[in-house]
Amino acid sequence: MSDNGARPARDPLTVDRLRTLREVARHGTIAATARALGLTPSAVSQQLSALERETGVALIDRADRRTALTAAGHALVGHADRVLDALAAAAAELDRVRGAVGGPFRIATVPSAAPALVSPVVAELRTAHPDLDLTVIDEEPHRSLEHLDRGTIDLAVVDRYAAAPLPLGDELDVRPLLVEPLLAVLPVGHPALAGNGAGTVDLSALAGDDWIVAPDEVSCGAAVRSACRAAGFEPRVRWQTDDLILHLEHVAAGHGVALLPRLGVRTGVAAVEVRPLAPPAVTRELLAVTRSAAVARPAVAAVLAALTGAATNSGE
Repeated sequence: MSDNGARPARDPLTVDRLRTLREVARHGTIAATARALGLTPSAVSQQLSALERETGVALIDRADRRTALTAAGHALVGHADRVLDALAAAAAELDRVRGAVGGPFRIATVPSAAPALVSPVVAELRTAHPDLDLTVIDEEPHRSLEHLDRGTIDLAVVDRYAAAPLPLGDELDVRPLLVEPLLAVLPVGHPALAGNGAGTVDLSALAGDDWIVAPDEVSCGAAVRSACRAAGFEPRVRWQTDDLILHLEHVAAGHGVALLPRLGVRTGVAAVEVRPLAPPAVTRELLAVTRSAAVARPAVAAVLAALTGAATNSGE
C-alpha cells in the first residue's frame, strides 16, 4: 500500500467468475458446481477466491457445509444474471444487424425427438443455411436447461409430462412444438391383443406383465411409472434403459412391455405390436426453449421456424 493510504487496485469483475458464483448459488456445493461447469473443484474454489479479492467482501459462508452465499454473494448473483442476459442480448442484436444466418449453433435434444424431428430439421437447415455450423447433443431436459443457462448451447428441444414438470423461468423463451401420446409397445401375440384388432389397449390389462422402462430420473421413465400407478399397479421393471432401440428389441424378445412416445417408436427396428392406450391417454409435450435475450438472433429464428414447421408436419 502506498504512503497516502490509497487502497490497492483490484482486478475488474470477470464474466466467467460471475457465472461461477451464479452456479454455486444454484447447485449449492463446490463439487456440484464443478460438475455443471466442467471444471475441477479446485478451479471453482480458485475462481471464487479471486472474485472475493476483486470485490473486497466475503461472498461464500465457509462455515456452511453447502457453500451458502453471504448477503453480498446473493446481491452479486442478481447483478450477474443481469450482466449475462445483457451480454446475450448484445450478441443477439449484433447478429440481427448483420442479418446473416450463420456461425456456430448448438442444439440439445431429448433423445426420443432426435431421429424423427431434429435430424430432418438439421438436414434442412444445412441446405438452406450452409454458413450455419450446427452441432447436436442428446440430453435429458434438466441437463439441457443447465446447458442453456450456462450458454453452452443455443437451443433445447425438451419434453414435459404432467408427472415430470420442468423449471422454465421467465428468462426463457418457450415454444410449444407438439403434443403426442405414449403408445403401448407389446410382443407379437400378446394376450392383450386378442380380438381387438388395431384397437386400444387398457393399461390396467398390462399389470401382470414385466416392463422395460427408462430410469426414474428420465422424464419418460417417471411418466410411465406414474401412469401405471394411476391405473392401479406398480410396474414390475425387469429391464431399465433409456435407449429407445433397446426398448423395442427387448419387447420383441419377449422380456416385457413398454410405453413409448409416438416419435420414439421407430418402425422396422424390431417385430413388435404398437397400440394406442384406452382413455385416459398419457401424453407428452415437446417444447423448443432458448434464452429470451437470444430470440432476436437470425440463427435462432431460423432454427425455431424449421422446428415448428417440422413438428406441424409430423402431426399430420
